[in-house]
Amino acid sequence: MTKTLLNNDERIVQTLHPFEGLPNGEERFAKVQLARQINLLLEERGLKQREAAELLGITQPEVSNLATGRISGFTFDRLYRCLSALDTDIEITLKRHIVTETSSAFIHVSCL
Repeated sequence: MTKTLLNNDERIVQTLHPFEGLPNGEERFAKVQLARQINLLLEERGLKQREAAELLGITQPEVSNLATGRISGFTFDRLYRCLSALDTDIEITLKRHIVTETSSAFIHVSCL
């Protein structure tokens, strides 16, 4: 969802996420949110990247990629496995999308 504001005759476009309007934008944003949660959990545990890699079953460079937001090599499945290794339950809810002229189905991640 975007919102256009006028500020001294300048247009400012606000968006709920940085990938809105891009190809696979909803999927990209969902992956970023999952990676952010993984990073928060690793930070809470005070793990070094090598320790995190061992716990998550990935390489240290992949932990570094997660930490810096480079997640193109991560599928949802890999992110789910990382969260599971961090003792996090994952709940997926499917619901029918109500079709309108301006909206399409989307992916939403909610972290508790």
